[in-house]
Amino acid sequence: MTRCGVVVVSGRGRAFCAGADLGEVEGAVAEGRFDAFLQSWHRGFRALERCSRPTIAAVHGFALAGGFELTQVCDLMVMAASATVGDQHANFGLFPGGGSTQRLPRMVGRRDAAWMLLSGEAVDAETALRLGLANAVAPDDDVLGAAGRMAAVLAQRSVAASAAIKDAVRRGRDLALDDALDLERGIAVAHMASADAAIGFAAFRGRVTPDFGWSPERV
Repeated sequence: MTRCGVVVVSGRGRAFCAGADLGEVEGAVAEGRFDAFLQSWHRGFRALERCSRPTIAAVHGFALAGGFELTQVCDLMVMAASATVGDQHANFGLFPGGGSTQRLPRMVGRRDAAWMLLSGEAVDAETALRLGLANAVAPDDDVLGAAGRMAAVLAQRSVAASAAIKDAVRRGRDLALDDALDLERGIAVAHMASADAAIGFAAFRGRVTPDFGWSPERV
């Protein structure tokens, strides 16, 4: 079985992603199949959001509308210095149905999210970094390189621990604190009895770097 420790999402050509084809969207609305269209869209986004591996969006050019919503379901984002991100639905009187109205306020806060969604204005890489949308800004010719270096660090970590941490963050973010801590405790108890935790304990005792290797059991 091929090992996959980290997923890097990137685009080709002049941009990361400009979102959905509005001609297709208009047709889906006119034909009464827009709800089914959105459900399909959300299934794809949820699959990436719930991926057990860390996910990194490597953004060059621009990530707009649905493309911006795609970056929001990734765990991390690296942006090219000249790249921009934003939700431009408001510029055309449209609604951002791919999750921005729910995910973006949770990421940057209500005020900043409201401005981005209501104005339709994109933000540059430095602003995205300040808002917490991006983890790093790289030179334009080194975006994939920067994402690859980040991925290389994550690939050395325990697959099982990464999956458990992602699960706790995703499921706990909308719970009251006490409920979220209960959730965390259950995940922690399960993981700390795992094979990877045993490897980590042994490495700590031996003062060596743990080698988690990979096997299907550690998915």
